[in-house]
Amino acid sequence: MNRTAGAGRQVDSPAAVVTLIEMEGRSRHMRRSRAQDRTSANPRASEQVGPSPDAEPKYPRPKILVIDAPAITSALQQRGYAARSGSFGQPIIVPKGANYLPLSSTAHLPGYTEQEIVVVDLVGPEPQKSSPELMEMPGPGVPTVWVPTASGLVDPRPAVIWRVRDDLDRIYRHGGVFVLFATRRFDPKCILNVLDRFGELDGYRAQQLDADNWSLLSELRWLSVTGDIGEEMDVAPSGVARVLGIENYFNAGRFECVVKPYGSVANRWDTLATSKYGDPVAGIISPDQEKAKGWIFVFPRVERRADLVTELVDRVLPLLTPRLFPHAEGSRWTRRSEYDIPRISALKDEIVKVEESTRIRVRELEEQIEAERGEYGFLHDLLTASGDELVRAVIRALNTVGFNDVRNVDTDAEAAGDTGPRREDLRIMDAALPVLVEVKGITGLPTEAMSLQVTKYLVPRIREWNRPDIHGLTIINHQRNVSALDRDHEHVFQADVISNAEQQGFTLLTTWDLFRLVRGFIANGWQHDDVAGLFVSDGRMRPIPANYELIGLVDEYWEKASALGLRLESGELHVGDRIAYELPVDFIEEDVTSLQLDDHDVEAARTGDYVGLKTKLNKQQARKGVRAYRVKRAA
Repeated sequence: MNRTAGAGRQVDSPAAVVTLIEMEGRSRHMRRSRAQDRTSANPRASEQVGPSPDAEPKYPRPKILVIDAPAITSALQQRGYAARSGSFGQPIIVPKGANYLPLSSTAHLPGYTEQEIVVVDLVGPEPQKSSPELMEMPGPGVPTVWVPTASGLVDPRPAVIWRVRDDLDRIYRHGGVFVLFATRRFDPKCILNVLDRFGELDGYRAQQLDADNWSLLSELRWLSVTGDIGEEMDVAPSGVARVLGIENYFNAGRFECVVKPYGSVANRWDTLATSKYGDPVAGIISPDQEKAKGWIFVFPRVERRADLVTELVDRVLPLLTPRLFPHAEGSRWTRRSEYDIPRISALKDEIVKVEESTRIRVRELEEQIEAERGEYGFLHDLLTASGDELVRAVIRALNTVGFNDVRNVDTDAEAAGDTGPRREDLRIMDAALPVLVEVKGITGLPTEAMSLQVTKYLVPRIREWNRPDIHGLTIINHQRNVSALDRDHEHVFQADVISNAEQQGFTLLTTWDLFRLVRGFIANGWQHDDVAGLFVSDGRMRPIPANYELIGLVDEYWEKASALGLRLESGELHVGDRIAYELPVDFIEEDVTSLQLDDHDVEAARTGDYVGLKTKLNKQQARKGVRAYRVKRAA
């Protein structure tokens, strides 16, 4: 199927249609505004919401079949499209057991072999209680699909999907469009079998069906579908996502699975939205020029499904697949490849190659992002987790900053068969002193007893190990259900608790400060010796490495000059030194390339000087009061 539209532009990917949609958007908006004005002038016109179900459609093509989503059918019919409702069948509730029941066909797929757009809600209709007409037994020797009753649900949809897959594949190969509203994969373990003359299933003729709710297209076997539930969805920086205004649909709804492409689909997949952890929950599979010319859209369970499908059919699909929309194509047929001169065809082929190369590169970058998130996912766990998950994240953080002998006390005790009472959570055995670590994840602020709990373990360990120099460390993930930057970081620990820690010689640390320390360690290449001493310090620990020397605070910022004013409160600063700025999350380091005193270039500034210096920071970063540090060079 040829996919051309607009000014000779071949449209084989979502990115290719963006410009065309945007160009037509303004004129379409003007036409709609005029139509709305006419409706406002004629109140009776607003009552005519669409044609009756029996009326001839305004647009006989494309033929659209909507499966198990009648509200979408109604919305498309009101827009004048030739949409029909269908169903893969009615799931029924049965008593749980170890037997099999036959599947009676309750599917309704009118004219499905000739449809051009197929919209499917993979969740399907709500299950109903069993009834005699739904449980009709076949005669002996009649091949029938049977389903186990172990789950208490007999769902005919996977078997029906299995039966019609070849026909749906044919639609897809010839340029058909499939829009799927996704849910987790469901395989009822159906079999194809017959009853023998005694009314029993024939044990020798049973055939397992490769049938689940995602098997309606062979192409979908290249999607890894795993169950995951959530409501937070981030719109990907995709052209189609932006033009559709996808965020308007994804801000209300939920996803029930994540969908990751692999194999032959990986380079033709464009992610539209992700979960908060970066896993794809929506995307598009573009055509394969050699095998299949169709498109597949995968969406989560957004609330405004009917509006989303209508938007696709109204705006996007006419440009992706113009031959399906004769009423929208107009004179664009003159731009089809069969009418173009060879040079234009060659340029279109070049566009296809560039877009294919771009898709491959984007996929490579997405895989790198996923790998990075996998490696450093523990950083987010530091801010959200509690219990064993938080303990594991703290271990990863301590390993990252260079502690290699960090022991999980519970794990070690279980491995040794020790069933006695547990004490501290962790031990850091390669610090300057042995460190006992107590880790807590809480929804509020820590109590005094919680903050001081680690001190209860010090005396028993001092006696057990016969050494007086054991150090204590309390790590608290406070207000863990609140966004990290919105938490109260200044008043986590009570004043008398901090004083107690300073006097008795143990450390108080929040996971937010540990998070910032690890990020700075990774970003700025700090050494283990720069941070190791912090973990045996007294009082509340701040994530400032030992190679940072506080020299002053940012006072003002000059945007045009990309420079800031800094009053040196201690120490000296020279051209060629390295300086670090402490931002709300990160520490940004840069070299001092110039210094000015009283509008004159100087090579050095001293305590009390008000100095100007060039910076890479922007206006938001170089705010008044930001701490500045001189980075001491390694000896």
